[in-house]
Amino acid sequence: MLKLTTTRYYLTLLQMLTVLFLLIALGLFHQARIAAFFQTTQAGQLGLALNGAILLIFLLGLTRMIVLFLAYSREQNVLLRFVKRAAEKATDPNSNLPSSALVVRRYHAVQTIAGQQASVNHGALAATLVASQQAQFTLVRFVNSILILAGVLGTVISLAVALMGAAGLMNSPDNMKNMWDIIGGMSNSLSTTVTAIVCYVFFAYFYLRLQDARTQLLANIEDVTSLYILPRFKKMEPDLLGDIALLSADLRKAAEGIIRVQDRFLQAGERLQLAVDDLHTVIAQSGDNLRVIRESVREGFRLDKENQQP
Repeated sequence: MLKLTTTRYYLTLLQMLTVLFLLIALGLFHQARIAAFFQTTQAGQLGLALNGAILLIFLLGLTRMIVLFLAYSREQNVLLRFVKRAAEKATDPNSNLPSSALVVRRYHAVQTIAGQQASVNHGALAATLVASQQAQFTLVRFVNSILILAGVLGTVISLAVALMGAAGLMNSPDNMKNMWDIIGGMSNSLSTTVTAIVCYVFFAYFYLRLQDARTQLLANIEDVTSLYILPRFKKMEPDLLGDIALLSADLRKAAEGIIRVQDRFLQAGERLQLAVDDLHTVIAQSGDNLRVIRESVREGFRLDKENQQP
């Protein structure tokens, strides 16, 4: 069953834009507190860089997902228009539609294959489409894979800075800078972990929604191909095995007809032979009757046998 609706696309896009707006608003509204949290020490600058890198990766992946969602919503709108024209039995349902749309490309592919008198392999077309769409997810999958690892990396680096500060403190117990390095490193390890986890939670949710949208779109394209595109070119596809089967059936019927005609000829020959035998019998009986009549005439007129005309 086709599910040609764009409501879910727009709802997810609204959610993504809301999250992006809230992050920007929180960053601007609490700018002073963020600056105070990341103090201008070496550890504070490191924490700012690590958390900024995590947020940058998150925003990069989120932007790419927004672009893909917009593309899928456009594809769904084109699919709706194509189905409407195909249902109305339009001669060319892809007219005035974008040539780069997936359903238009599928229509052209089936049309080209059928025009070459070759069978359309629907499974191969579907596999090709899935592979091409998988390539569009490279950046999103990369961000989804490394986002949590970026938080772990930030934690490890921050702990390494804290350990270096602890080592300096042991060498000179009166050096307060090393104490600030320890505190800043521990704080950075916690902040990078929290930042990465929060970003990963939102990103994983939208990533799953994006996969659902892609799966639904591809399923709709395959359904449209089966219901509206392939039947248009079904008559142009050669079916060699089917033709051979039909030819064999016709030859079998012709052979049966010849056998029936031959039987009729044999029956007619037998009837003709019976008729000839009956004719010979009638002729023989007629000859005997003529002899009887001739004898009767001779005896009636008392003719001698020598005066009898042969």
